[in-house]
Amino acid sequence: MRALLRWHPALMTTAGLMVVLSLLHAAGLALDDRSYGSSPNWMKPLKFSFSFILYTAWLAALIHLLERASGAAERKARKFGNFIVFVVWVEMIFIDVQTLRGTTSHFNFRTIPEAVIYEVAGFLAMGMVAVNVLLVYLVIRRKAASEPVLLALKTGTWLLVASGLVGVFMAFPKVPGGWSNDVVGGHSIGADIDHAVVPYIFWAAEGGDLRVPHFIGLHAFQLLPLAAMIFHRWVNTRVVWVLSAGYTGVFLISFFQAMAGEAPFDVSTPTVVALAVTALATALGLVWALRTPPVPPASERAAEPVSAHR
Repeated sequence: MRALLRWHPALMTTAGLMVVLSLLHAAGLALDDRSYGSSPNWMKPLKFSFSFILYTAWLAALIHLLERASGAAERKARKFGNFIVFVVWVEMIFIDVQTLRGTTSHFNFRTIPEAVIYEVAGFLAMGMVAVNVLLVYLVIRRKAASEPVLLALKTGTWLLVASGLVGVFMAFPKVPGGWSNDVVGGHSIGADIDHAVVPYIFWAAEGGDLRVPHFIGLHAFQLLPLAAMIFHRWVNTRVVWVLSAGYTGVFLISFFQAMAGEAPFDVSTPTVVALAVTALATALGLVWALRTPPVPPASERAAEPVSAHR
């Protein structure tokens, strides 16, 4: 545990505290029957705190990769981590306070203080995405991981940026006169705020839901590099390219599905066809990519006996 904490004390402590907060939010979900729109009050804090567990722990792991890099690179990375911790707590405290008040944190322009805090939190979130890009740049520049992992970090980061742009798009009004409403913007397309939802996950059951592509793109930042790390014995850069292309396809399909006002689990024939083509192309691509064995690290190749090359 102490070794994990040394990766980045502030980030790992935040990850641990988010575990505690997740339990408190789950308790709030069970005990507080208030709701806002079509979701229970404590669903948003629960989703955010759980997401922040994964996010902060993953960033600490990335910073840990730079331990063998020059002191300057590691110092920069640790400063980036401190900024991330600050933004995470600003976001989480704001969400929790608004939840306790029985109102929403996002898209809330009812009062000037709420609007100002929401706008500041939004700019901080954009800064957080920018810092993620800089952190990944340091890892790639120092070649702090294998080639497949570095490639997965690149593609995952671009999807993270795309997810951030979806988040920015959510902040804009999507109905005439939206700027005069108390709630400006939102994740719903073609449905009212009280629309039906899917049980347990509370995504839209009617109308488009921009949270789906936002979620998919956001977690590419962790899923693609983790897949390259976990399956490193079989993964090469071709596999990463194929997985990244397939993942990007799912992200784009979910975005256009939402923009068409189509609920995530009430899919049209074109969406089904697009998903099927993406799945088939990804499967065929993996068959092709796996025919090329992964190249072992230079240290392992140097250690091989001369006879192995004859």
